[in-house]
Amino acid sequence: MKKILITISLILILLSSNVYSQSKNIFFLFPFYAPETSLGLVFTDILNFKKDEHKYFSSLNLFALYTLKNQFSIGAAPSLYFDNQNYLLEGKVIYTNFLRKFYGVGNNTIKDNEEEFVNRACSFGVGFSRKILENLMFGIQYDLSDMTVQDTDDDGQLQYCKTDGVISGFGFKAKFDTRNSNIYPTKGILMRADYLLYNNRFGSKYNYSITKFDFRNYFYIYEKKILFSYQLYSEFINGIAPVQTLPALGGSNILRGFYANRFVDNILLTFQPELKIKITNSIWLALFTGVGNVYDSLEDVDLNEIKTASGFGLRIKIKDNPRMNFRIDFAFSNESQATYFTLMEAF
Repeated sequence: MKKILITISLILILLSSNVYSQSKNIFFLFPFYAPETSLGLVFTDILNFKKDEHKYFSSLNLFALYTLKNQFSIGAAPSLYFDNQNYLLEGKVIYTNFLRKFYGVGNNTIKDNEEEFVNRACSFGVGFSRKILENLMFGIQYDLSDMTVQDTDDDGQLQYCKTDGVISGFGFKAKFDTRNSNIYPTKGILMRADYLLYNNRFGSKYNYSITKFDFRNYFYIYEKKILFSYQLYSEFINGIAPVQTLPALGGSNILRGFYANRFVDNILLTFQPELKIKITNSIWLALFTGVGNVYDSLEDVDLNEIKTASGFGLRIKIKDNPRMNFRIDFAFSNESQATYFTLMEAF
């Protein structure tokens, strides 16, 4: 399967080079940091391109990263508009070898029960959408991953979970997008819904489905000096899924301040507001918070029992048209604190 993924990745690179030969490559080689990875180094080649009369950027992100914990990942993620932006092709080709931590399934797991393991995965995904109304697109998608868990504790709880094997699923996707930019939006909303059904008839070892909902809103509350945005994000699993694919709370994008995958279960519900305050044209101060939790089933959802995390950070412009920021975040939860140095926004 690795050879297949590498071949697909090379085809994507060649297609992008031929079709968009006049596009400018933006190369970055920079250090990054997160509690899950410690210090790392990432190389990325980001292509953003569009015609002047078009609203959204097409993009191709090629990346390779390595961390001091001997974690590495390499891949490509295209998002290409065609035919006057009436069609959108999205995809991913990724190979990853990452040290992860597992605390058990549920929202009351104990941090001291931490179990380390190495997750290796080859992943391929593709989606094709068509514009059916103004700002509204609908499409189909396919997802394939071959996962292996290694270096687990002999007496750990991970041995009782579903882990290794191939998952293969087909599904649908819908997106309503009024944002003024799909790279760094400052006004408008995004509503996105994704559904994938994994089944042994498609070659999957596991039978389950996952549904995702993502709502985002962006607007200035004071001239163009204070930008407010928020995200409502949820995931729902129906069936028995590998533990690596369960909805997870924590990390650099969802409830910053909690360790990535600190809490996992069948359902994830989160709400994240963020305020950005202009200091200079190139530097903005960010203030953010988040609430959310994971649950086993809809009957267990209790909005009175939620987890919270908050923090602050800086957004330093490293590229314009479209704007791209280097993100520095200092985040705090009731059980831990975290520092993140990375590219792009949390949402």
